Amino acid sequence: MKTFFSRFVFSFLVLSGFVISAEENPPPVQIVRTATMETVSIADIVKETSKYNVIIFGEEHDNGDLHRFYDTLFKSIADLEPTSLSLEMLEKDQQNLVNEFLQGSITEAHFLSSVSYWKSFKTDYLPLVSIAKEKKCNVIAANPPRRYVNSISRKGLSAYREFSDSAIQYLPPAYSLEKYLTEDYKQRLTALFAEGHGAGHGSGYMVLGQATWDQGMAESISREFYKTGKRVVHLNGRFHSDRKGGVVHRLREMGLSVLVISGFVKDREESREFVKIADFVILTNGR
Repeated sequence: MKTFFSRFVFSFLVLSGFVISAEENPPPVQIVRTATMETVSIADIVKETSKYNVIIFGEEHDNGDLHRFYDTLFKSIADLEPTSLSLEMLEKDQQNLVNEFLQGSITEAHFLSSVSYWKSFKTDYLPLVSIAKEKKCNVIAANPPRRYVNSISRKGLSAYREFSDSAIQYLPPAYSLEKYLTEDYKQRLTALFAEGHGAGHGSGYMVLGQATWDQGMAESISREFYKTGKRVVHLNGRFHSDRKGGVVHRLREMGLSVLVISGFVKDREESREFVKIADFVILTNGR
């Protein structure tokens, strides 16, 4: 594999009149602009974000170095202009709790104990929410509640007939799940689920479950952008956004311009695939 990897060590960074000190820097990573395969700086990404409505951070959920880098990148973007933060890791029916935490109505401890959150939420995602709180950014609980997505994964579209009116408000319209499901993305999902669960009818419903996540997040992001006019930074697992699939395709169908960033451990992907994966890739030395 052709070597494009080298450590990128931040000593200081000047971005349009403000400075990020060495203490605020994330662990060493390499940033690659995939169109040219050149190694660039965090300032180059920030400059590029001004051209887009939505910036997607695709991640490996257990990559600590990448989380710290995304903390710094989000702060850099939010320092320049009004920005909203959208998270896969928070579910739509938790939005009031998120708002109460941002407004200071409830403590961090009560926020963490009141939301259903991922095991690593406090270490991996709370720092982003705290930055948003400090910058007075909106934080969007973007995902449909998993209890409803699980039902769709088991029963397909027939699950919609069983949902209450209160449940439906958190879900995308049933027609939209397959309407915006590209063939390439469907094939990649089918292969992924067959790998873990065996091929068959059930894996097809699992594809619909994934489509529910994707469409639900896309609608949350779109609603926030059109309501506030603010740029939205959205964080999700990179399968949702790599290779122009999932959330990315659906947002573009909604008329939004999207910059896609994907992060992973170096040597995880072939360098020739980078341009297909995202506009920028962030290469870490480990998890």
